[in-house]
Amino acid sequence: FKKLALENETITFALVDAENFPESRKLANVSNLPTFATFVNGQLVNETQTNKAEVLNELVNEIV
Repeated sequence: FKKLALENETITFALVDAENFPESRKLANVSNLPTFATFVNGQLVNETQTNKAEVLNELVNEIV
């Protein structure tokens, strides 16, 4: 997450703790942790539940 944020400075990355902010779960399907989601202009584009860097790279590459 941190590495992707550094490599993609034109994208805003936000870390949201869904346990402390349960309302955030309505923005994406947070059924498993960790959940990563991409948004463009406030609209959900895609999401995944993973801890694998290559899956996160693919997720970010969809919106770059």
